[in-house]
Amino acid sequence: MQRILIISNNPKGTAELQQELICAGYPVLTCSGERPAVLEAVSPRPPDVLVLDTPASPLGLKALRALLRQEFSSHSPLVIALMRRPDLATLDMSAGLDDFLLAPYLPAELVARLKLLLWKHNRVDAEQLIKVGELVVDQANYAVYLAGQPLELTFKEYELLRFLATHRGRVFTREALLNQVWGYDYYGGNRTVDVHIRRIRAKLGSPYEDLVETVRNVGYRFNDPA
Repeated sequence: MQRILIISNNPKGTAELQQELICAGYPVLTCSGERPAVLEAVSPRPPDVLVLDTPASPLGLKALRALLRQEFSSHSPLVIALMRRPDLATLDMSAGLDDFLLAPYLPAELVARLKLLLWKHNRVDAEQLIKVGELVVDQANYAVYLAGQPLELTFKEYELLRFLATHRGRVFTREALLNQVWGYDYYGGNRTVDVHIRRIRAKLGSPYEDLVETVRNVGYRFNDPA
């Protein structure tokens, strides 16, 4: 799934946009427009879509494109600019702008334009996401996001969480999880499942750790958030 980055020096002004994108099933990060903040936000993997609050960012679009080309020569993100009416006089589509929203705009409009832009460019859309509350499992890129922030999981932790989230509400024994995630030829004990579940819960943290429920004397179940 696409990694969306909102670049703005006005976090309060873009918080509603971020929440709307998360609710639509997209993982979203935000950063200020200063060069160090942008470099940190695009590491280790650059965004697939940039939402650029042009008046609030000291980095212009051309400078931002040059920065990304310098860090990631083969990557070219889609760019949607958030603009005010005076910005139209300096609008330069040759700088690599793919679309723009003119204030005042609704957060839902950004989601609609983003979906259309992704469809036009034949990029993966939200259909490859598993979304449970603020938890987003990106099956296309083997990534997990919680409240818009990336969650660092090992591959087996990711596979176990993905499987449970895909079949939420169902109870699976430890043996069944071993077969589904580790494979029928795995000879480790059931303790392996318990260890991975404990690590997943620790990384989810409170209150999200309760998404993975222990069913006494049976196994585990993934629940929808309360």
